[in-house]
Amino acid sequence: MIQIKKNKDMQITEQKTTVLTAADGKVLRRISDGHMFGKEIYLGYTYYLGGKPLDEPLMELPEHYEEVDEPEESAAETAE
Repeated sequence: MIQIKKNKDMQITEQKTTVLTAADGKVLRRISDGHMFGKEIYLGYTYYLGGKPLDEPLMELPEHYEEVDEPEESAAETAE
């Protein structure tokens, strides 16, 4: 949600930040292109999908992501 306020000539924009945090043993993956992220991601605008630039930025939403099991090599690195 973006809220715009005006104070004399100055414009103030307040924007809510959405943070996704995966459960233990899980990581986040973007559904559209399968890109793997870590355990936490701050949503905002993305300018690329699948390594290709977008014509217009896309506002990311929680439903664009899914939790998947953490890859074994990533889990091994965390254990070290």
